[in-house]
Amino acid sequence: MPDLDNATIAALLERTADLLEITGADKFRVLSYRRAAHAVRSWPDDLSTLASAGKLTDVPGVGKRIATSISSALQTGSFAELDDLEAVLPPSLVTLLQIPGIGVKKAKVLYDLLGITSVDELEQAVRDGRVATLPGFGSKTAENILSGIASYRRFGQRVLLSDALPLAEKVASHLASVPGVVAAEAAGSVRRRKETVGDIDVLVASGDGGTVMAEVRQMPMVTSVIATGDTKTSIRTTSGLQVDVRVVEPDSWGTALQYFTGSAEHNVALRERAKSLGLKVSEYAVTRVADGMRVAGATEADVYAALGLAVPPPEIREATGEIEAAAAGALPHLIELSDIRGDLHIHSSATDGASTIEQNRERAAALGYDYLITSDHAWGLRMVGGLDLDDLERQWEHIDELNAQHDGPHVLKGIELNIDDEGNVDYPLDVLARFDLCVASLHSGWGQPREVATRRIMRAMDNPYVDIIGHPTGRILRRRDPIELDIDAVCGKAAETGTALELDAYPDRLDLSDLHLRIAMRHGVAISIGTDAHESGQMAYMRNGVWQARRGWVTPDAVLNAQPLSDLMRRLKRARHA
Repeated sequence: MPDLDNATIAALLERTADLLEITGADKFRVLSYRRAAHAVRSWPDDLSTLASAGKLTDVPGVGKRIATSISSALQTGSFAELDDLEAVLPPSLVTLLQIPGIGVKKAKVLYDLLGITSVDELEQAVRDGRVATLPGFGSKTAENILSGIASYRRFGQRVLLSDALPLAEKVASHLASVPGVVAAEAAGSVRRRKETVGDIDVLVASGDGGTVMAEVRQMPMVTSVIATGDTKTSIRTTSGLQVDVRVVEPDSWGTALQYFTGSAEHNVALRERAKSLGLKVSEYAVTRVADGMRVAGATEADVYAALGLAVPPPEIREATGEIEAAAAGALPHLIELSDIRGDLHIHSSATDGASTIEQNRERAAALGYDYLITSDHAWGLRMVGGLDLDDLERQWEHIDELNAQHDGPHVLKGIELNIDDEGNVDYPLDVLARFDLCVASLHSGWGQPREVATRRIMRAMDNPYVDIIGHPTGRILRRRDPIELDIDAVCGKAAETGTALELDAYPDRLDLSDLHLRIAMRHGVAISIGTDAHESGQMAYMRNGVWQARRGWVTPDAVLNAQPLSDLMRRLKRARHA
């Protein structure tokens, strides 16, 4: 029986939706698979446990038919509808959809008219001029496709942290239960909570490397053994990801964990500091150069203490000032998930969300929040049911009724506004003033010159009722490059106007980046962490946002939704305007 994690099941459902859409299947059938995939990806517990209890339909968006498909996948690695589709269409065809600028319609044309099923075939067809002649394409589109292929190859070998982490944790948990294992933990970029991950590194402390390596080779998620030895084994898993497992002696756990966690630059800087102190740091121990005596190695705290340093949180071990701060006793107190008091970017079924306001409120209560927002799309985004004034009146009345019940988190009346090409937003000032909070986002203009995109956002910040700029760069990891902004100017304007910048916690956004967050912190800009949830279960994405915030050295006092509701409302720009 294959061992498929939630991310792998979600990928199978998404592939089914893609193939169904390419075949021209009923849009509601396609949408049902996409919604189920999104729900499965954000579901906090292992699906196999639900399947054993016959409760797969507890997952929002998973009906009886898709539950049957999931059960089959858990048993066999696939299910009938996907098998039928792949018997007609090459499975590799869906990889074309990962190329920026290639949607379902274009992929279908490429396949139907040119028989293209792979990225290599597509690139060749662009270069020999065949793609430019297709209906609806042209030379400019062909040029953009080549750029998209370059982006795909730049990012395509990496996966989202949200997909890699559950597998890393499962492997570490499995190996921690092996007799003789003292500790097991994910290391590398997973432990640093990088946005995207290549291979997964798992470190194990044990005096019996042979037993650990044997267990690695026979884990249920293993599809093939790439290489194996006495202290390291590399495996390919059911998710397609490579996992490298290393075993070290328990007395070397601290140095090994430090070595396999820190970035290359962090480790080089650490070793330079050790050298200046007459010490040598390896993955096995900290020793004195003069006599070779072992100084530390069993714990990370001992390793850093031997070098006169406090322990930097793993997320900031990138050689961007953390070693100097650790030496000076000035490491920041970084935001933690327990600091979060509410979610400031949530959609409901009133526009393109799958959950009602009541369902979102119930989820917020389960997360222990004091408040949440309903920030559906504004009128300008009509394609997803943007709200007109009558819609808003009805929604506000409903929210008032919910808040009057006093039996759950407070629901804030919010909106996600659209920033147009001139920097204007959807509603007049008298309407904007009636919201509790407004988020304004760019939803168009990809590829605009840097000065144009920057001017749009800065103009929007002049609006006294634009409290937060949502997902400022508009990037989608591994699929769409960020809008080019003068981020220093944007942060300066945000500080001047009192506008907060959002850290969108959706796993393929994580926008702002860690670098942009550092710049925002230097300017004293407030940060709002919002999940951009389109289904109540996706509110669990908050942890992704917190990890990203930690990578950006963000502290609790800088985060709007780490404050009590009364303090949050006082800190909004509209409060200053009032």
